[in-house]
Amino acid sequence: MTERTLIRNAKIITCSAPGTDSGSDVIADGDLLIEGDRIARVAAGRIEIDSGAARVVDLHGAAVLPGLGDAHVHMSWPLDFVFDHVSVANAPAAPHALDVAAVARTFLESGYTLVVGAGVSQPFDDVRTRDAIERGLIPGPRVIPSGTMITERGAISADTGMTSVVSDARDIREVVARQCDTGVRALKLFVSGDGIVPEYPSDDLYMNDEMLSAAVDEAGRYGAFITVHARGSDSVAMAARNGVRVIHHACFLDDKAVHELEARRDDVWVCPGLHYLYAMVSGHAEPWGVTPEKIERSGYEKEFHAQVEGIRQLREAGIRILAGGDFGHQWTKHGTYAAELQRYVELVGMSPQEAINTATRNMGPLVGLDVGQVRAGYLADLLIVDGDPLADITVLQDPDRRRTVLKGGRFAYVNPRMFP
Repeated sequence: MTERTLIRNAKIITCSAPGTDSGSDVIADGDLLIEGDRIARVAAGRIEIDSGAARVVDLHGAAVLPGLGDAHVHMSWPLDFVFDHVSVANAPAAPHALDVAAVARTFLESGYTLVVGAGVSQPFDDVRTRDAIERGLIPGPRVIPSGTMITERGAISADTGMTSVVSDARDIREVVARQCDTGVRALKLFVSGDGIVPEYPSDDLYMNDEMLSAAVDEAGRYGAFITVHARGSDSVAMAARNGVRVIHHACFLDDKAVHELEARRDDVWVCPGLHYLYAMVSGHAEPWGVTPEKIERSGYEKEFHAQVEGIRQLREAGIRILAGGDFGHQWTKHGTYAAELQRYVELVGMSPQEAINTATRNMGPLVGLDVGQVRAGYLADLLIVDGDPLADITVLQDPDRRRTVLKGGRFAYVNPRMFP
């Protein structure tokens, strides 16, 4: 018999797409009925149902919204990670697997029911974590797995031993196919540098149109997609015109880059990672050796201000923005993922609803899943919090306000501080 749960007396933040039958983005006092793993009905006011026909959970006015998503996730980075990529890559497999499981649990307990991988330190971290979650062995979100990052010979990270190194379109097809055969579905390429490594400035351009086109085509054969690290405007433009689905960072934009993005408005997403830059230029990383001198050499101050302005340009152009942002360093600790949404509100001028949409409504079409909306027929991936995130976006960062997380209609996390 199908399990049924009635969630009653809730403030429902639907994140419903315009023009759908879901109505307003907000139902001030409503009910929602879950049947199996999906939402069966959403209503203002009460849903009448036989008392014995469903489990009834009365929220007494607490807020329910779609489970959140993060599109730039490094599941490999442990809870105590401090920029030590090589040591993580070389860590013994068994303790490292436990570190990754702890990260997966942290995402779920933070209200995140979907993550998209953006590169792993050990080749099968995302794939094996996804499989363990799906088998019910460990708690965690839905995982769109990534593999080791792909870079061009002589480019950033090529000499670390942690990346797949390619020289031409033939190479890249082979690497993409090999990763997809293992279950990877979000493949990440370096097509620009990163100023934090001064010998590889952010406006460096790696790879070429032929290589990116080959990668996108090969990934498509497997139902996978390409994401890129692209900080400079030339790299953003190249990625957009060649069918890359997710462009990470996009810190520097010019008219050409914006034009290329506009041309693909319906099937390209930008994932800025704004909080990471904010934390760096605000001195949050200084206790771990990222000195003001290093920040100055990196050019991050200029990059940060350019990115704030660039996100405003993207909004005006109607380009979809995804929440996500390199969380896992001690200055962007695991569990603080919703700080990205706070930066969108405080620095870019988004409304709290628009910021939440970057972690909900915008995620479903990216990964081809019925998630990110509280809407009949959608998967019942939900976050329940005390307080109103539309009045105060920081509510989503407070673990003491996080009541419970549902994934596929089941209570995947219940806050033990609230319900001991």
